[in-house]
Order: sequence, then structure tokens, then C-alpha cells
Amino acid sequence: MTPYTGGTWVQDWTIFYWAWVTAWSPFVGAFVARVSRGRTIREFVMGVLIIPPLIALVWIAVFGGTALNFDLFNGTQIAEAVNNDVTTALFVTFNELPFTFLLSVLSILLIFTFLITSADSATYILGSMTSNGSLNPPLMVKVIWGFLISAIAAVLLLNGGLQSLQTASLVAALPFTVLLLFISASLFKALKSEVPHAPSLKKDIRLTKE
Repeated sequence: MTPYTGGTWVQDWTIFYWAWVTAWSPFVGAFVARVSRGRTIREFVMGVLIIPPLIALVWIAVFGGTALNFDLFNGTQIAEAVNNDVTTALFVTFNELPFTFLLSVLSILLIFTFLITSADSATYILGSMTSNGSLNPPLMVKVIWGFLISAIAAVLLLNGGLQSLQTASLVAALPFTVLLLFISASLFKALKSEVPHAPSLKKDIRLTKE
């Protein structure tokens, strides 16, 4: 409701998430491209750009809507808990639901899975980038990058909390914004160059099937 009350939350968080995604884009994009080898562009778009956001929308609608319903109609203090510490939001909501312990354990497992897979993709891509583009970077290189990432994150969290870590990510995103513009132009040019060959490619595929 902030656009109607003069607030800037929507604008601030939109810009924040643009920068957040940009900061993650170098190694996440390279990792997704690596595991998507052999897929068509349509399959890539469905599996990366459409299905995951839809799952996220369902998640936010279910748990966010549940928390709002509890606060509005059951007199709970979930919003107040979130204002004090946003990281407790999900678990405070679980306290109002049945099977609280089970839901909390499953959520922690999901969080660990997310962190581990994110760290694994980050170390793999950074190792590849610093090994002349090798698709199988040495284990020691990945270990070194994993240690550096963990150490930097720990220092930022200890000194400034989550806000400090987020600020560092936003600052790192700025140089990649320019790089992404060049990458987008290169992708458009590459796809455009494929258009004249499209009919012959379809014919070859059809003849192969026959």
C-alpha cells in the first residue's frame, strides 16, 4: 500500500533486487548455462525464467497470506516480529501452524540445501574463471574460493550484519550492469545470425527423423 501513502518501499526494494540479481549474475548465469547444455532456448526459458518464479509466487502467496491472515483476524504479532528481525518471519509463522517442529526442520533443510548449492555453483564457476575457462577446475582452486567467500561473508556479517553484506553485494553489482548490456547485445546478435539457417536446420532434423 506504500504507493498510496507516500512511502518508497516498493521503489527501494525493486532497485535493491535488480542490483541483487545483477551481483549474482556472473557465476549463476554461467552455472545455469553449464547445466543447460543441450537444451533448447524454449526449455531454458521454461526451466529457469518461468517455472521457478511461479513456484516462488505460490510460496509467497501461501505463507505470506497465512501470516497476514493470522495478524488481521487472530491478533498475532508476526508483523512486529518481522520488524524486529526479518529472518524470524517464517519460523514465527510456523508457531501458529500445526506440526511446527516438523515444518521448521524441513525449512532449515531447504535453507541449507539452498546455501550449499549456491556455494557449490559459486566456487565451481569462480574456479572455472580462474582456470582459463576449464570445465573441470582443480579441487584446490574451488576450496580456496570457498574459503574466501565464507571468510568475506563472515567478516561482513560480524561487522555490519546482514545490511553490510547486502550493501557489499549492491556495490559489486554496478560494474556488471554495464557488462550485462554488452552480453545482451551479443546474445541478440548471435540469435539474429541463426535466423537465416533456421529453415535448413529444421529440414535436416526432419530428414533425420524420417
